[in-house]
Amino acid sequence: MITYEWGTSFGTDPEVVSLLRDAADFDAEQGFSAVQPVPAAGTDGAPPGRVTELVARMSDEVGAVGSPDGEEAIVAFLRITSQGDGTATTEFVVGPEYRSLGIATLLFEELGLARGGAARWAGEGVRSLRAWAHGSHPAAERMARRFGAVPEDASWRIIRPMHRPGSVPEPEPPAGVDLRPLHPESDTAVVAALADAEKDGRGAGRVGPEVLVAVEASGEVLGFVAYSSHPLAGEAPDGPGSVHLLAPPTRGEAHAVSRALLAAALKRLAEAGVREVEMSVDPLDEPLVRACRSVGFHHDQTDVCFSVPVDAPAAVA
Repeated sequence: MITYEWGTSFGTDPEVVSLLRDAADFDAEQGFSAVQPVPAAGTDGAPPGRVTELVARMSDEVGAVGSPDGEEAIVAFLRITSQGDGTATTEFVVGPEYRSLGIATLLFEELGLARGGAARWAGEGVRSLRAWAHGSHPAAERMARRFGAVPEDASWRIIRPMHRPGSVPEPEPPAGVDLRPLHPESDTAVVAALADAEKDGRGAGRVGPEVLVAVEASGEVLGFVAYSSHPLAGEAPDGPGSVHLLAPPTRGEAHAVSRALLAAALKRLAEAGVREVEMSVDPLDEPLVRACRSVGFHHDQTDVCFSVPVDAPAAVA
């Protein structure tokens, strides 16, 4: 039996925090992003949007996974963040020990998603729900078909092994271009770009990245790269390093500058002892993909963003 409760903040509930941490640890090896107990603030610390959360509980009548004292255990967590533009992002986690039991299907049927009932709980003015499926998992594709979701966007996770000595390229930037660390006081446009990336989910989460900036002799910023010795999903100490964001130049020798920024970031990560680096890229951004391949990145998995309309009934297979 599944029961659920709506709220606005379950992030301080110890059982919810434990479920999210267990899921993050379990999924880290696959490169899945972690859901944080408290949603990240937007640019300049602004609220992330209208947040609605749900916890699902299951009694020990189902399978052999109930709480040992006979009480209901929290088995899943759902967060919906309305963006104010008619869309809402969805984060959903089932506890590792409760997976493959049909909990997600049962919960969404209970909520009414299969009957177009998402409008009742997604919030007034929301026209579609968006959710990312990492790695094109067959279960996610089956869920999408069942509830009428359609692919809307895609992202590649690319990786760069670092275990071979001397394997990191060392291309120099073009003549007249230098690489230097970020100066937050003067590089305000870079700081703003990083804040926007964080808001869009492309930032570093709880771990602040290091930033290298490419500048002309005049001091004008051409582009930058943000990287970290921690993985994209969180703070796992034994996980891969990551390149969080590459902002290439919009003019001049863009490929050469991008390649130099990436190579410099890889070199610093290698010096920090990182043995593998991950990055998420738009597969349709050909210049970015080409720059990443030129320094040794290769495709690892494809993540797909599904969209579910909430104003019309979804088709049920």
